[in-house]
Amino acid sequence: MKQRIASLLLTLVLCLGLTAPAWADSTVTVKVDLEVDYSAAYEALEELNALRREAGIGELVMDAAMMEMAVRRAAECAISFSHTRPDGQGFDTARPSGTTYEKQDMAENILRDPGGNATPAAVTQSWYDSPGHYTNMMNEKYASVGIACVRDRAGHAYWVQDFTAAAGTPEAALSSGQESFFFSIETAEQYIDLQLSETKLHMETGEKVVVYVCNGDTPVVPDIIRTSDESVAALTMENGGVCVIAAGAGNATLTLGFSGYSTEVAVTVEQSVELESLVLADLEGGYSVEVGENLYTTVYFRPQGAPEYPIVWEIVDPSVATISGSGNSCKITGISPGTTTFKAITAEPVNGKYYSVFGTITVYDETVGPIPMDINLSAYYVELMPTEKVRLLSYVQPRTAPQDVTWRSEDPSVATVDQNGRVTAVADGYANIYVESRTGEASAQCRVNVTSSFLGKPLYYSDVKESAFYYDAVAWATCQQLEGDGMDISGPLGVEKGCTRQEIVEYLWKLSGSPQPADIDNNPFTDISDSISNRDARWAVQWAVETGVTSGTSNTTFSPNETVTRAQAVTFLYRLAGMPSVAGSTGFVDVPAGNWFANAAVWAVKEGITSGTSETTFTPDRECTRGEILTFLYRQFS
Repeated sequence: MKQRIASLLLTLVLCLGLTAPAWADSTVTVKVDLEVDYSAAYEALEELNALRREAGIGELVMDAAMMEMAVRRAAECAISFSHTRPDGQGFDTARPSGTTYEKQDMAENILRDPGGNATPAAVTQSWYDSPGHYTNMMNEKYASVGIACVRDRAGHAYWVQDFTAAAGTPEAALSSGQESFFFSIETAEQYIDLQLSETKLHMETGEKVVVYVCNGDTPVVPDIIRTSDESVAALTMENGGVCVIAAGAGNATLTLGFSGYSTEVAVTVEQSVELESLVLADLEGGYSVEVGENLYTTVYFRPQGAPEYPIVWEIVDPSVATISGSGNSCKITGISPGTTTFKAITAEPVNGKYYSVFGTITVYDETVGPIPMDINLSAYYVELMPTEKVRLLSYVQPRTAPQDVTWRSEDPSVATVDQNGRVTAVADGYANIYVESRTGEASAQCRVNVTSSFLGKPLYYSDVKESAFYYDAVAWATCQQLEGDGMDISGPLGVEKGCTRQEIVEYLWKLSGSPQPADIDNNPFTDISDSISNRDARWAVQWAVETGVTSGTSNTTFSPNETVTRAQAVTFLYRLAGMPSVAGSTGFVDVPAGNWFANAAVWAVKEGITSGTSETTFTPDRECTRGEILTFLYRQFS
């Protein structure tokens, strides 16, 4: 089993022979909505039995009753992560009625995965690496096991292995897939920890926010749902949470809770500014572009402060130019000489009508002869270990050509590839990964070397250790040609140094296909050199400004050597993603609603790109290292 899996999982070691805790005198019923992943449980059984076979120990049977017990215990661990059940009894009392399993012949392993993404192999490895859990897993006296994986509404996963020496009886028809269930869990009052995902709401009329009622950080089913003024804040249930609908301007108090426990949420609703019109960015010299080149423009919502809505971009004559939108910005590509009209229109009616704005684009031709089609790949040589994955990115040239491609592997027994360019190493050997344009006019290939002895590309860098959190991110960045060529590097990469504004925009520019800016001659920044040797750096900055990813620190300076902060970094990524709409807040005290980076922070946390520096803080002004920025990019683009 691969040894590089990060041990970011919380586990408890079972201590045998201790007196069982006393049953709690007073309990309340807590209801929780959980997803049971049966497929993951059976995969974990295979991983466990593979380890026992390697050690020459008999395989375990997935006993139907023990599996039922494990599911119940995993649900209970979502309320109180302990071998003691939430009602105060020992774990063994969770065995289904009618079973004759003896307490002294039972054992339990539990594990909590906060991210909810750990594979059955990773979970099994984490237990295997822990002496107490290893003892239970490899104990020859156990003949049967029940394994369960459940996930709550917040995405946390809870895993349980319950062992018994009794002979097992498998399920008549093996469970598979994922199913959602409501569990009623008797819980001692000492384990009640009422928390809310939002403790204060500042909203505009028409806005919706889902508030989750939690025991600790586990969302539970609320049974106390009240609002002091429905004309200000109305309440409905949505996705297991309480949906707060800002109905009208004013103040209201929400009372939310469960099992007799409740707390209050203060809600302030302000009248939103209504949209009156759309306007296009005023480009000096009008809208014109050369054949084969790109131009970027933006639509603004007026008056200032009006809410933004999804925009659809349309062009009258696509034989002259094509148009593609990303949020309230678009890219216009010149196809052939001529003039045509384009339009930005709200995707849905706003206040009962569509809002739109028109522009005219002129395409001129100064090229000589046709532009040959070609394909650039993010990597042309990759070394992987079996089961390791890497995504290859393709860019069809010229950029005006259709970008859809097909992928195939020369030898799927060595390495496979899906139609998103994700390569999976299978077994030792060499295989070429081929990519071809839709028309078949252009193709490219990447040579993949799969070897069990390969220790990972970043080990060529003296300051990137296998145990570092950014290890896989640097491996990916090397394959994407963001850093070095991945072959002859033996010095430090500088992962602990601050990542500059220049470096992050160059990373994003390369990941976007290294496009030529719309106006390559317009460099307003005195601190960005116009020299030929600095062309890529200059183009990256010009592209970032044109597409709205970032801007200068003044009209004439970009400050390329300033270290980027966490707030700036997530904002760059959010803008490049098209600024998708987000709801709610991060819950961090240092990310106030309405702040310039608030939506970006909410988006980045929900997308799993980053998280807070603590349970209550995001630390937006903290400077980022190159290792951290590469990790953000890896999580977004891999």
